Amino acid sequence: NEKKRLDHDLEIARDIQRILLPSQAPAVSGFEISGINVPARQVSGDYFDYIKVDDQRLGVAIADVSGKGVPASLIMAICRSVLRSQSANNPSPADVLRKVNRQLYPDIKEDMFISMAYIILDPANNRVTLARAGHDAPLLYKRSTQTVTPIKPRGMALGVDSGSVFDRLTADFDISLETDDCLVLYTDG
Repeated sequence: NEKKRLDHDLEIARDIQRILLPSQAPAVSGFEISGINVPARQVSGDYFDYIKVDDQRLGVAIADVSGKGVPASLIMAICRSVLRSQSANNPSPADVLRKVNRQLYPDIKEDMFISMAYIILDPANNRVTLARAGHDAPLLYKRSTQTVTPIKPRGMALGVDSGSVFDRLTADFDISLETDDCLVLYTDG
């Protein structure tokens, strides 16, 4: 009976986590966007999101909370809320990540951290800006040269430093995209 109750609770947690992840990608002029999350267990610390920054720009985030299962999924839910609260009307991914780190740092246990990549699509100005917080390097496929290049701006994981080092390392990085180029954000989960 106890196992059935725990399985039922995990099923509910999985359904809640599924609600927190986007069910479909938004339409953005000039971009084709898609995303998927396949948890290794019933719940996970992997996360992606689409965030309306303002009427012109869209934020795209991907993150991976250290650890697995319920603890990681709870930190992920907190991270999602903080990221969404800091993204509104802020066109700088690095500034958003700095604010998220300052807010999360006091509440994350010493042995936990969150890696994240956050980009802002600005179709009106044909710009893509990235900031990376210790996350796996996004891959840029350039159609013109048929090459794949990891994009590796500096940055450290969220929750590791109160801000003195994190703020210095985290910076905006502009990415030049041309027709049929592809930027892939992923986790190692």
